[in-house]
Amino acid sequence: MASLAAQAAVNAFRTGNGRTPEQAMEEVHRALRGTRGAAVAIARLESDGRVLFCGVGNITATLLTATSRANLLSHPGITGHQMHRLRTHEYRLPAQGMLVMHSDGLSDRWSPADLTGLLHHPPAVIATALLRQAGTRRDDASAVIAKAAR
Repeated sequence: MASLAAQAAVNAFRTGNGRTPEQAMEEVHRALRGTRGAAVAIARLESDGRVLFCGVGNITATLLTATSRANLLSHPGITGHQMHRLRTHEYRLPAQGMLVMHSDGLSDRWSPADLTGLLHHPPAVIATALLRQAGTRRDDASAVIAKAAR
């Protein structure tokens, strides 16, 4: 059932017309009605360093540098079932920073020091290290790492 909800969310995101993360989340919400629902995060990295973000549910989203971690605001609720009024939040991607998003299948008790030496590697390598470091092994897990093109 989780897989069906995930497929519906991905399809709605890919085929939707939402211009902001908030609008895209509304489309995903409609597509997930009748499913078990899901926690969902949508982010858009702009070329000027802005990060536009909208999250619903138990999703961790963080702006990360080698020495700092700043969490992004996710709204309570379950996409497809119950959501409060959505809002796209705007953040600034730090120089040499990255956006890290992951599901609750990873503990959020990790720090930048846990990834020391890996931050200059490609996003897939960082995601793999994070899954290995913080995976709880009691739940499915997903991680997305996004870096600005430099």
